[in-house]
Amino acid sequence: MTLGRGSKRPKMVALIAIFGSLSLLFTQLWVPLFFGNPNLGSTPITLAAVLCPMPVGVVSGIIKGLGASLWTGQPYIEMPAGVGDALMAILTNLLSKRLKRKVYAVVVGQLSRYLFTSGMIALYIGLAVSLGSSGPEATPLQSLQKRLPMSMYLASYLPPSLANILIVWLAISPAVTLSIIANITVSAAVITIAGERLEELLR
Repeated sequence: MTLGRGSKRPKMVALIAIFGSLSLLFTQLWVPLFFGNPNLGSTPITLAAVLCPMPVGVVSGIIKGLGASLWTGQPYIEMPAGVGDALMAILTNLLSKRLKRKVYAVVVGQLSRYLFTSGMIALYIGLAVSLGSSGPEATPLQSLQKRLPMSMYLASYLPPSLANILIVWLAISPAVTLSIIANITVSAAVITIAGERLEELLR
């Protein structure tokens, strides 16, 4: 289905609907871990960032965060992750315009989720708890403080808010690593095999 060359706004809305729906669908392919839920939800976001105008990937990231929040029941993880994926989409889109091979933009963009996705989750939970929140995000952080031996070490040398942020970032990294590996594999395969055809189709 070729979207044609009509007005830019309807085309943008159509692309957001397509990739946002795909991100919602792909968030359901997830693995539940103690802290974090690796899924393929950022694959459509990466593809949108490479193949479409920047707003498509950004909005798809927010949609993915909303969808995963409902699916997993962990909005304190998934909504910040959605914002982080939206930032990843911005970087991936910029890189795809500057690098000769779009697959490089895919890889670098996904690796940036260590900063953006893990960072946003850690920043939100760490600051929320440090500011006195007693919501659902407080429970996993308290459990992490008991599970991670280094948490007491960090807490003794750093301000509580910074220590909490680092504890969450370290705890979420294994889940994000699995997610990055899976999403790089699928996204890179799609771009390598069908990237040019998809670009023509979505043009």
